[in-house]
Amino acid sequence: MGPGMILDSNNETPKEPKYSRNDEGLFTCPHCDKVTTRQNTMFYHLKKHAGILDYKCSVPGCTKAFIQKSGLQQHMNQVHSASGVESFACPHEGCDHSCRMKSNLVIHIARKHSPHIPAYSGTCTGCDKTFKSATAYYYHATTCFTESH
Repeated sequence: MGPGMILDSNNETPKEPKYSRNDEGLFTCPHCDKVTTRQNTMFYHLKKHAGILDYKCSVPGCTKAFIQKSGLQQHMNQVHSASGVESFACPHEGCDHSCRMKSNLVIHIARKHSPHIPAYSGTCTGCDKTFKSATAYYYHATTCFTESH
């Protein structure tokens, strides 16, 4: 089943897409105010509304499931990877935080150990760029704000 197709309420019969295009040709979600430029982005967005999680974690006792294979792969690397996989430890004295992805450590340091970075409010006060998530903001803020800013 490819982009543009969704399942009926019994998760059995493929149906035509349930989204439409607005006057600008953008894809619009009938369930919320989400608008996308790409059809496959809307396809995966609608799967979230429908609760369709095709990629399930195979580790016994773990009930996580994901819309895309990449989400499952990231989960496996972050949560269930074998020992010996590189771990990134926080360099700040007294902090025992560690994670398996360097980008998560960057965000941790920005949130917890960088008082020169303003708290997330949706808009960066350094450049007026807006962010939908705190994670995206903090990652950006590490380059927009410096100790001397």
